[in-house]
Amino acid sequence: MFTAISFAPVQGFIERSRKLRDLYGGSFILSYLAKSICEKAKERGCEVVSPALLNVVQGTPNQIILRGNYPRQLAKEEFINTWKTICRVCREWIEARLPQYTYSWKRDWDLWGNYAWEFFWGQGDTISQARQNLTDNKRKRDWVGINWKGESSTLSGADAIAWYGMGSVSPTSRLGEINDKVVVFYKRLAETALGESFIEPEGREQLSIPELIKRMVTYYPIANKLGIDRLDIPSSFADLSRWEENVWTGWFQGDGDRIGEFLQKGIPKDREAEGLHEFSQALMDWGDKVLRPSLAEDQGRIIYAGGDDFLGVIFPEKTNKKESKSTDIGKVALTWFYEFPNLWRKHGKDITVSVGLVVAAGGVPQRDIIQHCRETEKYAKDKGKDRLGIRVLFNGGNYLQWHCPWNLLQSTLTSYRDRQGGKNWNHVYEDIATLESRHAFQRGGEQISKALLSVYFPNTDILSRVEKQIKPADLTDWTINLAKVGWHLCSDT
Repeated sequence: MFTAISFAPVQGFIERSRKLRDLYGGSFILSYLAKSICEKAKERGCEVVSPALLNVVQGTPNQIILRGNYPRQLAKEEFINTWKTICRVCREWIEARLPQYTYSWKRDWDLWGNYAWEFFWGQGDTISQARQNLTDNKRKRDWVGINWKGESSTLSGADAIAWYGMGSVSPTSRLGEINDKVVVFYKRLAETALGESFIEPEGREQLSIPELIKRMVTYYPIANKLGIDRLDIPSSFADLSRWEENVWTGWFQGDGDRIGEFLQKGIPKDREAEGLHEFSQALMDWGDKVLRPSLAEDQGRIIYAGGDDFLGVIFPEKTNKKESKSTDIGKVALTWFYEFPNLWRKHGKDITVSVGLVVAAGGVPQRDIIQHCRETEKYAKDKGKDRLGIRVLFNGGNYLQWHCPWNLLQSTLTSYRDRQGGKNWNHVYEDIATLESRHAFQRGGEQISKALLSVYFPNTDILSRVEKQIKPADLTDWTINLAKVGWHLCSDT
């Protein structure tokens, strides 16, 4: 007997993040909940087949495979109780630190404690059957919406602002007066309880209950109350806080290609559990021992690496500059991604990986960047998998994007030569702009693209390799976007 367990939302829970601290907090909570299910299951005599490693800092995957019978009602109760404990600890901590207020918000916290998650469960005689049963159950709705009265948080814009009087708001309440109380409450929260590094001062941030929880679990007194000795977080925030003023940063998200297909066909049926455990162990070890150390502390951070799924940030080299350019990130990010295929292969499993890299301007909100990361990863997979998708994201939401198979990435970008033999990407950029303004690509665009590649990427076999791996219908867009993205990330002028 095998039991498969998962819960949702995962991406939606993480992407509603304004700061790196929110991302860490969201990732930590997901890992903490998954770890709690596994530990409770072991206490009841079940064997945890996958994930092989339970670690809240590294990231415990939210799909769990157990050998043994773990009844749905029991598993769900223990999962919800763990989440409710997090809610209770955060709420009681605020109430204790700010006792001057009369709190009428417990019902709202309890609602979030009971209805924040969808819980999915399946069983079968084999792992495949348990997974299929889990997939079938996922098609059923297991979600309850929480309504509210009043204004929404400044972060997601979708959930009610968490403040001490949120339970007493009525349809006749004057929102102006309520807003004044909310602003004062968050100023006190920043000044007296959490500190200005957690909540922006002067009441500029007004968070919902789940947003507040994500922020608070990264605070040591809260983490300690939850039984976590230490999180690898504060130094990371300090590093990034130096770059808050108008700097470009690079964010990447990726995961393995066709993992489900690999698990079905790449693991013998007669040792499915052992094979899955080995696979999980290899990917978790890769995230902890290979991926994380590969980024130097002054280059970036891996935010989470749960199995084949990972998210990270790259920031510019440390200087005294208050501003950076997209090329500053391009140099760091591309140099690291040139070696990424070698890093990926170190887990020893025959699967490929697709990654979305978003090089974002300083004014782009964090939640938008995460959304773009997910879209760029999907873009890379849609274009054929086993490649890097790159999106240059500007303030205001406009972006350029380009994709490239891993085996073409370095040879293409580093082989660029302008007409004087230099590295000035202005030349190809201006040629592309001129040809586009004259609608030249509408008349034999593929031939023009090949000619441009021959001129600007000489003395290599780039063109023949590109023709083998990029569809003819995509070649024109691929060449145009190569010039534009290359100009923003690789230009030395």
